[in-house]
Order: sequence, then C-alpha cells, then structure tokens
Amino acid sequence: MDNMINGVFKHETTGTLMKKGYIALQETYTAEKAISHLRQNVQGKTNIHYLYILNADHQLTGVLSIRELLGASNDEVISTIMMTDIVSFPTDLDQEDAAKIFRDEDLVSIPVVTREKKLIGVIHVEDILDVIQQEADEDIGKLSATGKEIDFQTSPFLAAWRRLPWLILLLFIGLISGGIIERFEATLEAVVALAFFMPMIAGMTGNTGTQSLAVVVRGLVSEDLDFKKSIKLLYRELIVGIIIGVTCAIIIAGIAFVWRGSLTLGLVVGTSLLATLIIGTLAGTIIPLLLYKFKVDPAVASGPLITTINDILSLLIYFGIATMFISKLM
Repeated sequence: MDNMINGVFKHETTGTLMKKGYIALQETYTAEKAISHLRQNVQGKTNIHYLYILNADHQLTGVLSIRELLGASNDEVISTIMMTDIVSFPTDLDQEDAAKIFRDEDLVSIPVVTREKKLIGVIHVEDILDVIQQEADEDIGKLSATGKEIDFQTSPFLAAWRRLPWLILLLFIGLISGGIIERFEATLEAVVALAFFMPMIAGMTGNTGTQSLAVVVRGLVSEDLDFKKSIKLLYRELIVGIIIGVTCAIIIAGIAFVWRGSLTLGLVVGTSLLATLIIGTLAGTIIPLLLYKFKVDPAVASGPLITTINDILSLLIYFGIATMFISKLM
C-alpha cells in the first residue's frame, strides 16, 4: 500500500490522520436502497456528512451529501445524482498541505484513496484543527528561536543545547552593535542625553519587526501568496510603518523637547525613531517573504534574529543623524 513503512504510514501524513468511520454505497444503488443502507450502517459512526460512491472495483467514483440523497426520488440511481468532481487525498500528503486544502475547498471531510483510487479512509475537519494547532505551536517555537523539538518533557541540557546555536549566532551579531556604539563614542560623550533614548530606539525597532514577522508567518499559513499579494502586503506594511513611525516620533520628540528644552534633540530622536520603525517593519516583512520565495519555512526567520538585525540598523541611523547635527546639539 502507498506510503507505508513496515505496515505503518509515515508520520504527519494523511495516512496517519484518516479514520475508517465512513459509509460507502455502490453506484448502482437506487436512492431508496441507499437510504436503507445508510440506516443499517450509521450506528456507531460520527461526522457522517457525505456518502462515498464506489464502482464494482471498489474505486471511488463519486460523493453524495445526505441532504441530496434525501431529496432524490426513490427510484433514482445514485450514479445519476452523485458529484463526480471529487476532492481526495493520497496517503502520503503532508498534514500541513492537507490543512491548506481543507481551507481552500471549505469541506468538512475529505476521502483518502490509494493510487488505484480505492477508498481507505476519511479525514474530518476536526482532525485538521488539531493539525493546525500543532503546526502553529511549531511555528511559535521557531519564531522564538527555541526549536520545535523542545517541550515540557525536554531535559534542561538538551533544551540548552538546541537553543545555543541561535543564541551564539545572535551573540556575535550583537557585538556589531557594541562596535557601532564605540564608533560614535565621541557623539555620546558630547551629548550624554542621546544615551537615554538609545534603548528605546533599538527596542521599538525590534518590536515592530517582530510584529510584522508574526503577521507574515500567520498570513502564509492561511494564504497562497503570489508576487502580486506579496507586493500588496509589503505596501500595506510600509503604510503601517509610516503611521506608527509618525505617531511615535511626534510623541518622543515632544518628550525630548520638554525634558531637555532642545528642539534639535527632539527632531533628532523623532526623525531617528520614524526612520527605524519604517525599516524595522519592512525588515520583518521582507525576510520571511524571501524565505518563502526560496522554499524555506518562513518561521525560521526568528524574532530574535530580526530584533538583532534591527538593533544594528537602528543604532546606525540614530547615531548617524545625531552626528550630522552634533554642532547644534552641544
């Protein structure tokens, strides 16, 4: 049989999700006989929404809803009223792909067939809800750079070992931030007030990037993203970044002006925040889209990585603008 290893279906495929609780009818049955067969076999079965029609070779040839069966006259032959445009699964389809088909087709159950089109099981939408939850949990693990193989039962040493590669990578990337601060040490010494706003600039940029990343990853689960949709999403996130940036920039510029009595400092901090929030939003959108384009799971574009990259960009922008206006800040 398809997709079986030692009599067992491969993990996380439609073969492992399917249930045997379905009702099949011969396509030569009349509606009256089909209803009688349904009454005799429905006991003990749940989620019977569709009846599956088989030919003499036990191949799936059609699907019929119970409502349509009850609306037919007694002498109508099943083959004349059944739907022949069948949505079915092979036994080796990945469960995440199956979930997308359920979403696109808007069905409550889908049959599973062999290569010979013989019906061997049915998957209900309730089973797919569990799959969606499982895949979402895995994506959350990737977004937080912890890895999908860590759960409550994982030992401390194993959990640490699986997290360390990400954190060591981010550690070295973070050293770049230190180099940037050292490079602009003279600017900091000249205007100590700049240091007060530095964590806020970097933190806000990382936050907006992580928000956009979460929106994109969640959207990729529910959408078939093409180039046109990607451009539309990127444009929308740009507008979102501008709106958020302008709002936050006005607020922080006002705070800086009231606190230090310096209009220039307010403009430097506000402009820096505006620019970094726009860049952070775009980075959180573009990176997962690029990964999706190159057939890589976008969820691996983890939040910590986006945050670290945005830290570097925000510091460069902040100190770059401050250096340009250093003579007016002093």
